[in-house]
Amino acid sequence: MVVKERRGRKRYILFNHASGISKDKIAKNLSKEFEGLDGKIKWKLITYDSKTGIVRIDHKLATKAREIMNQSATELEIQTIRTSGTLKGLKKK
Repeated sequence: MVVKERRGRKRYILFNHASGISKDKIAKNLSKEFEGLDGKIKWKLITYDSKTGIVRIDHKLATKAREIMNQSATELEIQTIRTSGTLKGLKKK
């Protein structure tokens, strides 16, 4: 397997959230939480709908990002479900 040197490998985290929370509120809160690690976690909110969302994370920091998302669950009612290397893998189940 060839490691992507410039782009790096990515992981996708699927999560549930409470309905009624806006995309902007989740993005701002995650940005605030991830900045606590000196900006080491680069992330992007890929998809977002009324019940679920998908975040793209660097593969080396995926477990740390998942822990942070679960810790901030009390404020936003976020619950991580699965982590995958491809979007297709997340959408399968």
